[in-house]
Amino acid sequence: MGVVGGSSSENSLRLLNVMVESASHRGSEKRFVVTSTEAGIRVISSATELPPPPHIMLSLLTHRKIEDLTDVQTESLAVIDTATPKAGIGELLESRRSDNDSLPYVFNSIVMVADAGGLRVLRSIDGTRPFHYGRLDDSTLLATDKKSLWAGGISDVQSLNPGSELRVSWTGNIELERSLSMDEIVVVRGVPQERLIQSLKQTLLNSFSRLEDCAKCAVLFSGGVDSALAGLLASKQCSNTVLISAYAKGSRDASVVLQAANLLALDVIEVPMSDEIVWNLLPEVIFAIECTRRMDIEIALPFFIAAREARRQGIPLVVSGQGPDELFAGYARHTNLYENKGEEALEAQLRNEVSVTHKTNIERDERAISSCGVDAWFPYLDHEFVKLALSIPASRKIAVGKTPARKIIFRELATELGLPMELAHAPKKATQYSSGAARMLNTAIGKYVPECRDLAKKQLNLKVQDVLNYIAKQLGMPIRNNAMHCFDFDVKLSSLSIG
Repeated sequence: MGVVGGSSSENSLRLLNVMVESASHRGSEKRFVVTSTEAGIRVISSATELPPPPHIMLSLLTHRKIEDLTDVQTESLAVIDTATPKAGIGELLESRRSDNDSLPYVFNSIVMVADAGGLRVLRSIDGTRPFHYGRLDDSTLLATDKKSLWAGGISDVQSLNPGSELRVSWTGNIELERSLSMDEIVVVRGVPQERLIQSLKQTLLNSFSRLEDCAKCAVLFSGGVDSALAGLLASKQCSNTVLISAYAKGSRDASVVLQAANLLALDVIEVPMSDEIVWNLLPEVIFAIECTRRMDIEIALPFFIAAREARRQGIPLVVSGQGPDELFAGYARHTNLYENKGEEALEAQLRNEVSVTHKTNIERDERAISSCGVDAWFPYLDHEFVKLALSIPASRKIAVGKTPARKIIFRELATELGLPMELAHAPKKATQYSSGAARMLNTAIGKYVPECRDLAKKQLNLKVQDVLNYIAKQLGMPIRNNAMHCFDFDVKLSSLSIG
């Protein structure tokens, strides 16, 4: 995170300190002040005497020393703020563009370069690492968490799209450059099925090979094909791989997780999710994912609870199986679109879904996991794997009238990679329902909110979103709702409130 521009060094440092405090879950960060000189730039520690403006103040999650970040020849500061330093995965370069003035692409990371022109920021194309910015008076504030910008006084937060470059001048002026798009991916027809399977196999193995130096990891597990294959491939690279699953008693996951883990011959950590646990953690989850939409809360709950347990057991990395549903047509709506409008319509829809999955899924999941003090990793979103998956015709992904009817080529890939048939053909179940999170959220609100205790099921359903908005409002989150309903219960703010 950082502050660029501003007429007062003291005010910029105050803003940076407030932002850092709001994101203390990220862990210990290094702070730098970059100043412009006639000879280029100068990088100093923020603990020393502050120079006069113009300057760039940064707080970075990096294991590198300040002398390793500064390039004397190009007179620039270059750093990759990666989401996986604790796990030992490190900085994951994808490729370099031919334009020498452009930044290197990375996986799961943010690239920052400060030079004579100001600050440049590149968000990796996979979108697994969020990045936000906004203007405040004569300064530009930057952070991976929206709550950091909210704490700094910005309610209208802007987000940098994956594969995009943000350029901020020394005076804080903003320019955006769009660099990559899913629309550039072309579907290739007529490729033999076996060749496609082998290409997918090699690309996915390359992605998981990044776990080779990881000492220990946990894979979010539901017993479905996506998480099961992630568990299998992770275990081949990281010798200390466990599965982890948070679910409510009586849920679908409760009945399948242990059996599925046995088929993989992997240990599984089963974490209980009760209405009391959900209620006590609800403010933390809302604050972590920076959102109050009911479905997002329901999905984030089991991920947050599992990640919290992973941290308690000393596991630095949580691996997510998010991605194959959007890449390989895993939802019922995909079958309906394919039947009603044809192959090309579904292919366009999948490209669109993948292009926005960072907003609809990944940012929520990453925040839910990383807020617990562990790193999140999404191996299926490796850009080479994404490009290959989207180049495959929809007819290889949908088999109308068969069971299963969706993600056909992905299930074949899973079998080719050694996943047991029972898991490769496991049906798709939405996380919020298979884990019981949706039911537990309703039960918790009906039990612990006085105004909701005697409501019928339909009436309670109508109140759930109001309760979530109310909690967020008490936390200081910028909820735009002029008709905000007030409830007669106290929100456990602890250290969560903004500002």
